Amino acid sequence: MNTKLKILSGIILCITSSSVYADTSTTTTSTTTTPITTAPTTTAPTATAPTTSTPSPTTTNTQPFKLVAKKVEISLDQLKDVGFDLKHVLSICGHLYDEVTNCPETVITEPEMIGAGTVINLPVALEPTGPPRPPRKERVDLLMSEIRPVITLLAQNGDEFLKDSQVAGFPEPMQEKLNPLIKKWVAYADDVYAKLLKLEALTPGPAYDNYAIADAIKAIQSDVQQIDEVRRPIYKLVQEEGKRLMAAQNNEQ
Repeated sequence: MNTKLKILSGIILCITSSSVYADTSTTTTSTTTTPITTAPTTTAPTATAPTTSTPSPTTTNTQPFKLVAKKVEISLDQLKDVGFDLKHVLSICGHLYDEVTNCPETVITEPEMIGAGTVINLPVALEPTGPPRPPRKERVDLLMSEIRPVITLLAQNGDEFLKDSQVAGFPEPMQEKLNPLIKKWVAYADDVYAKLLKLEALTPGPAYDNYAIADAIKAIQSDVQQIDEVRRPIYKLVQEEGKRLMAAQNNEQ
């Protein structure tokens, strides 16, 4: 009987120990598979690394573009202001020129046949009949009080564009085209001021030399027109640079 009990106990002991080894092997398997499932998670951050570096080139390219584009905008505004000043000077000069060249005139007519044997005289032109009338002092004084401030404003607006801080920032090929135009501009602008001084010396009144005043006005008008002829191609060059910048910016985007 005791022998049977010993045999039975041995069988139970064998069954228990085999089940313990089975659980241990299962646990071992599960722990060895865990690193395999978690391994991809450790490599995930490297996939996002390139995203952080991409914005930096855009930031560096945008800043110079904005600065040059702003420069183009300012330059175009300054050149427009100069254009307005030139028109204003020409307008004042035109009125003063009319005042000192105002001559008595007679109407020239030509006969014209209308109907059967009816002739009428049609006016075809005006012809001066004498020297210019004496200019009216109040009108001369009014126009001379306007012309100096406008020419001064013209010079100031021109200087704003011509100063080195404005022109120097443009690309070198563009500067090569601008430099000869700017030299002409400066020469004509200096000449306008010299001729203004001459005109002022001729117009204190009350006696006036009509012909000398008319010649001085025409000299100023000539210089002003020359400045405008230089300003227009400069405006076009700056405008083209703005278009080139916009096209380059659009290609980068």
